[in-house]
Parts: sequence; C-alpha cells; structure tokens
Amino acid sequence: MFKLACPSCGAEVTFRSATSAIAVCEYCRSTLLREADAVRDVGKMAVALEDYSPIRITTSGMYAGKAFGVVGRIQLRYEAGFWNEWYILFDDGTGGWLSDASGQYAITLDSGRADDAPPFGQIIPGGAYVFEGVTYSAADLRTARCTGGEGELPFQVGAGWEARVADYRQAHRFLTLDYSDGPQPRRYVGKAVSLADLKCQLLREPDEIARSAGHLKGQAASLECPACGASISWRPAVAAHLHCPACGTESDATTGTVEIMEAARREAMMPTTLALGDVAKIDGHAFSLIGLMRCREVGETEAWTEYLLFSEAAGFLWLVESAAAWDKVKVLDSWPESVSASAVRLDGSAFTRMIAYGAEVIYAAGAFNWRVKVGDSVSITDYRGSRGTLSSERSPAEITWSLAQRVPASTVDGWFGKGGKLTAGAFVASLADAGSMRPDSDPRASLRPLAIAFSAVLLLVNIPLSFMGSLYSWVVTLVAFIVLWLPVYTGLFEDKS
Repeated sequence: MFKLACPSCGAEVTFRSATSAIAVCEYCRSTLLREADAVRDVGKMAVALEDYSPIRITTSGMYAGKAFGVVGRIQLRYEAGFWNEWYILFDDGTGGWLSDASGQYAITLDSGRADDAPPFGQIIPGGAYVFEGVTYSAADLRTARCTGGEGELPFQVGAGWEARVADYRQAHRFLTLDYSDGPQPRRYVGKAVSLADLKCQLLREPDEIARSAGHLKGQAASLECPACGASISWRPAVAAHLHCPACGTESDATTGTVEIMEAARREAMMPTTLALGDVAKIDGHAFSLIGLMRCREVGETEAWTEYLLFSEAAGFLWLVESAAAWDKVKVLDSWPESVSASAVRLDGSAFTRMIAYGAEVIYAAGAFNWRVKVGDSVSITDYRGSRGTLSSERSPAEITWSLAQRVPASTVDGWFGKGGKLTAGAFVASLADAGSMRPDSDPRASLRPLAIAFSAVLLLVNIPLSFMGSLYSWVVTLVAFIVLWLPVYTGLFEDKS
C-alpha cells in the first residue's frame, strides 16, 4: 500500500495495488499518475454518474477461491447505453475486472495479447473465436468512451478515452477482446457471475441506491420532457433513454441532463393493458413499469406489447402480452449450448428450434436501459422446451438470449392488483391488433378481417344456389361482395368527426 498527499488539494490518496497506474482523488477529482514514489497530476476525471449498481469501492467478494476488493471504476458510454467496469484487486496482488451492465455481471482476467484475433471491423455477432479449445460466439461489439471514473486503475484513462471491445460467450464462459490500444487486442477471460455467486459484502443497500441514483454531486436529472414539458416516469441512471408518452420525443439522460436525440414523430398515445408507473409484486419483489413498446413481425400485422419492469432489489424483468397469452421474460446471464442445428441445451434442459422471424418496434414510451427507436429490428429464433421458450435476438451489433415462461392472465392481474381487469387483456389486445398497430395507421385495416370472414360465409351459402339458379343469383352475390368490401377501400362508413 502506497499513501501520499494529493498535489492539488492535499488530501490523502492511497494506492492499494503495486500495479495501479493512476488514482483519482476522492475530493478534488485530480487524476494522479504514479511515477516511482511520487505522483503527477495529469488532469481532472469526470464524476461517475451514480447509477443503480449495488457495487461500490470497498465491496469485497470471492472468485475462483481468491478474495478480492473493488478499488476503482470507469464508466463507459456507447451509442445504445452505458456500463461500469470495476477494477478489482485480489489478495495475491493480481487484478481483474468486474463488468456491470444493467444488472448483468462478468469477471475477466488479463490473459495477454491475442495474436490470433480477427480485426475489430470484421467481427460480427455470432462469429466464432477459439481459445484453449473452447469455441466462443461473438455476443456484442461496442465502441465506447470514458465518461467518468474513480479510485485506482491499472492504466491511464481520462475524458475522451475510447474503448473498442468485442465480448464473446460460451455457456457461462465470458471472453473480451479489447482493441483500445490498437489492432492487436488484449484478451480477458472469465465467466458470467452473479453477486450471490461472488459472495459479495459491503454492497449498497436498495434504499441507499434509490436516494443517490441519478445524481451528480447532488444535482438531480430533470424529469420533464425537453420538448413538451410533460412528465416522464423513469429511473435515473438505470433507464436513461426516454420516450415521452405525450409527444413521442426521444431523449437521452445518461450524462445527468436530458438532451433531445430525436424530435417528436407521433402525436397519439398507444393504448395498452398496463400503464407506465404501474407497480407489481412479483416473486417477493416490488417492480415498477418503466417502459413499454409495441412490436410486430416484419411483414405482418399482428403485434404484441413488451413491458419493461425494474426493481431495485431484483433488477430488470420483461412481461410480454400477445393475443395468445402473457409471458414473463428474463434476459439470460448464461447462454445455452448448441446441441445440433435445431436444438440447444440450457442447464441440462433441451430446447428444440421452432421458428425464426424478424421483429420491429412500432411504438415506444417511457424509459429504457438502452436506446430503443421506432423502426429498430432484430432477427429472432425461438426454441421450445419444457421450461418455456428460449429466444435468440440478433441485431447488427449484439446477440441476446432470453427465457420466456407462460403466465396466466389471472396471475398477472394479481401481481398488479387490478381486481380481475386483466383476465381478458390478451383477447382485448388481439382485437386492437387488427387496425391499431401505429397511431397513424389506416383505420380501415380493422375492417378487412370482418370482410374476409363474411365473404367466406357468402361464398359457402350462395355459390351452390347460384349454380342452381339464374343469372339473377350471380348478380345478387356480386352486389353483396361490393357492399362488403366498399367500406374497406373507400372508408364509406368511417366516422369523419
């Protein structure tokens, strides 16, 4: 341990690790570069935004039979969101990283240069990389910049420092190729973990998190839409990509202030079964509904609603409402393993490939932990098994896996305390799907299913009679068809008010 006085403010600064290159003064934010037995002030480090992470400097735990303590952090922001990298110091003096992205954690240790790594620009989600006989799949690609930090770090980093990283996964295994220093990356190897797995101590309590989240030196982020002034229900520093439910304006609040990213494109609110701000008690935890979006299969009309829930104690959870049912969906920390071209296995349970399709976002409101936009699309592959439905979602920069489990509507009703109002929610939603996919959609589309149904009945009844009758029978049948389809194509019976 190495202690000295900060050359800027005189406060005591401690280097716990002999491998630490810099330390950020807790009081004046000076970045102190270690040089032998002295330090040099190389500038100010921006304050890290207080988020919903339960981790803090002094948090301790166990990994691979060794005790560690958290001694530093850098906060990294990329196009779709931000995450924390916590620098951890083991009792034997070695270091590692504990990544923290929306409640998903992984520990990785430096394994040296990766001479066999592909160029960063050639990596695509799903691409393979083999290390020590294990084939990993590329999970996501990110180019991010440092927006803040604290404590000790093993290399010099400051405002504007850019990281280029590719994360790979294989079951619980986790591997990162870090191209920040050039075309030949460093390789970090470890596994996905939970804080319970790590036996973490000295974590922040939920009430402490709730009091401080979203604050920069005591300054709270705005809760008003910068375009129209309407109130937006959100969770600072955990779900900072906002869609105003009143005007549709997309805003970003990851820096502690609300900035417009895309002007309003919609005027009408999409009616949904559950509403922003609804509170549910699920598995003993209190969840708040912070974001919702309507999605549909590319090229199809039937849509479904995805509700994003958040709990300080349990993290993120999704509820998906379709015409068929309700599903509780959890993003997986550990990926399934491939068994064959048509099957995967998760924790010993087999899942069989069912269908692959494209899905797109047609409406969004509230707050999200990544940047979601109307028009975003992903490729989805569903696998069915006894434990539910496994889904792989692939975008140009990322792959995620989730597990969906069917939930009765009555159970969802009980979670939200709706008094029986949700028992028919899925059926009501299916009726709305016919013509209300977009706020600006053609209302005549809702008449098409009715016209098709009655046309079928008309054919079944009248065609046999027409063959036995005269020309008059055919004329009557034709007129009936015209009457059925005239409102669909002309809007004859629309409410013009």
